[in-house]
Amino acid sequence: MPLAESAPPAGAGPGGGTTGRAGGMREERDGTGSAPVRLATGVPGLDAVLGGGLTTGSTVLVAGQPGTGKTTLGNQLAFAHAAAGGRTIVATLLTEAHDLMLANLRGFRFFAPSLVGDRLRYLSLLRALEEGPDGVVAALRREVREASATLLVVDGTAVVADAAASGLDLRRFAQALQAQGALLGCTTVLLTSHGRKTGRRLGAHVDGVVVLAAERTDSRRVRTLEVAKLRGARHLEGAHDFAITEAGVTVSPRLEALGGRGRPAQDPGEGLGTGVAGLDAMLGGGLMPFSSTLVMGTPGAGKTLLGLSFLAEGARRGERGLIAGFHETTGDLVMTAAGIGLDLRLPIDAGLVRVLWDAPLEVSVDAWAWRLLEAVAEHRPRRVFIDAITDVQRLLAAPQRMPTYTAALVNELRARGATAMIAAEIDAYAEEQLLAPVPAASATMDNGILLRQVELRSELHRLVSVLKARRAATDPAIRAFTIGGQGISVAGPFAATSGLLTGRAAAADPDPSR
Repeated sequence: MPLAESAPPAGAGPGGGTTGRAGGMREERDGTGSAPVRLATGVPGLDAVLGGGLTTGSTVLVAGQPGTGKTTLGNQLAFAHAAAGGRTIVATLLTEAHDLMLANLRGFRFFAPSLVGDRLRYLSLLRALEEGPDGVVAALRREVREASATLLVVDGTAVVADAAASGLDLRRFAQALQAQGALLGCTTVLLTSHGRKTGRRLGAHVDGVVVLAAERTDSRRVRTLEVAKLRGARHLEGAHDFAITEAGVTVSPRLEALGGRGRPAQDPGEGLGTGVAGLDAMLGGGLMPFSSTLVMGTPGAGKTLLGLSFLAEGARRGERGLIAGFHETTGDLVMTAAGIGLDLRLPIDAGLVRVLWDAPLEVSVDAWAWRLLEAVAEHRPRRVFIDAITDVQRLLAAPQRMPTYTAALVNELRARGATAMIAAEIDAYAEEQLLAPVPAASATMDNGILLRQVELRSELHRLVSVLKARRAATDPAIRAFTIGGQGISVAGPFAATSGLLTGRAAAADPDPSR
């Protein structure tokens, strides 16, 4: 079946919340032999951040400013739990009317009207609120017992703080709910938009605190989720991107917080050819299996063509390949390859080569990385070409993440049996010093190849040099190469005495005595 661009999967990131037990319950044993029962959230990526889901009977506070996604998350948890066979109550305090809330939820794929009224009940606590926090607790206890609920979501918890006569009453409310949930085996999720002071008061008496935020980065707004506290679980630290789409909330765990811990040994076997014989000779016989290679170059230097040659050579040998890019779609890549005599259409149609394409717009770098890794796990390619890592770098809210992000990515690719070639663009054509666009990230790569265009006697010349190659004897020469209808051809050392790496070549003096 022909393969075109791969559509991003709805459940980006690991830990999609699939369950094998009624109500989304599962047991996870630790080294001591204890078996805490976890409740799967059903929210893609969230279980991975939580260290396996919510502990059954725990009470978790979800805090965030208005518009950060608390109500969407709470209802998604409720519908997922009900769909898995559990019984859920969503209780509201001075929030939007239930009819309006359900109408707004109809746009999400997790919304299932058939569950409402049976396994999922909506409850207003307005009357109970007249009796203060104690009245709210009593009403919730009664409803949970009557419905045999195993998940309780309370939306609008901030109102309880307003109704509490003192901070002590608020603390007693939180403690009573926590004790009630543990006693009845009902996991409780409290949604609140109150500030840090109230959050600290409630947070001291609950088992977990999850903070949602939506912060402006340049001209875009980035949603993040952070677990500030979670008893009984080894959760992931720090902030993690999440998105709200028609699928609901999807969390993309920060790549380096979850992945890249292992780095399997390289295979000392025969090198993988790049499809360019002259370059293979410079590399000492090709690229070592499971290695990572950074191909740096100026625009038009031939980075994409080299990556396509690398994949086409693998396809010729019957090896699967995958290209993850941000600019050229499948059709564009097929035409580009055809321009140098490579037929990519046949291996794409045969299923040997797969294309994962994203427009380089407002993309979460973690969501992109997990989509790539999921595609690698599904397709099982031996060769992966990323075009280009500098497009990912431009999307990072914190550029200092680049070294650890890249290290985690290449380690995960290696663990999945892939040999990676990764392009990186150098923006300037000429500089006083060699430009490395991601110098810290390049240190995590096994190999480094530089493609440059230099000006000499009013002509542009393409040059290739091997900057490094681990465990291989490489050619130190800077060689000229050409791109034509028959592919990429590497020639002899370029005839210039200096300036080749800077883009400002100086011709050899024909009279050395001057």
